[in-house]
Amino acid sequence: MTMKLPILALLCLLTLTTHAAETTLIGNDRMTNWIYTPTEKPAPSKTYWLVVGVHGAGGNGKGACDVASWAGDFDDVIVLGPSFQQARPANTNRPNASSATTSSTTNTPAAPRPAGMPGSAYQMNGPAHEAKLRELIAVLGRTWKLHPKIFLHGFSAGAQFTHRFAFRNPELVVGVSAHSGGSWAKLEGDDRINPLARSIPFVVSCGEDDQGTGGPRGTPPRIEGAKLFATNLQSLGFTVELKTWPGIGHAQTGEAKAMGKALLEKLRTEQAASKTVKP
Repeated sequence: MTMKLPILALLCLLTLTTHAAETTLIGNDRMTNWIYTPTEKPAPSKTYWLVVGVHGAGGNGKGACDVASWAGDFDDVIVLGPSFQQARPANTNRPNASSATTSSTTNTPAAPRPAGMPGSAYQMNGPAHEAKLRELIAVLGRTWKLHPKIFLHGFSAGAQFTHRFAFRNPELVVGVSAHSGGSWAKLEGDDRINPLARSIPFVVSCGEDDQGTGGPRGTPPRIEGAKLFATNLQSLGFTVELKTWPGIGHAQTGEAKAMGKALLEKLRTEQAASKTVKP
């Protein structure tokens, strides 16, 4: 059965896999987005945590940056895997305009992939992509009772999106797990760390052999960028945990995902404890 929603169309509800139901959503951009829930239907008595797992460049939301299983590990966690478009030069394999696509790249002859990173790119939390995530959250909230703040997890370009979304929407974010980003917000300039977001805890990591970069000319290697970002956060009073992985290049490790999961568990425990404290 297909249900029509104002912006997105609910395509299908699949069978339970690894104790989590998988749902796909198609947006006006024809991108497929994935939702993972602990049960097929919400429990009326529960309020759910929403985890958003953001893919790297050239990927899509399937598996939600490999944290979809968290929806099966907790009975009050929903995981959203949005898919974001990334421009690239045209080729001869352009998808049919009437069909949905799971690819996060789009063939646009007038907009070849630039050497730098334009502010409209999803890695930079471009306005269209920021608005898309906010709309996805709103759509989910019509069916599932959600906590008012989301938890963000991202690897590579996904880390670039997640931390910038948090700085631009601090009222919507409870925690950030960002790993091996190709570029990071800074203390100065247009792409700036928002000090008003200092109540949001961060976990950051990178492979020690990750010497590549995902930003414009002059961007430091990912390992150095992660270290500098964590230092800058600390200088502004943020709570941040930084870990580096010996012998690891540009790859999302199980340890990186464990850092994010541990932070989520900590935030869930703290909120539960706060509810038991009597005024």
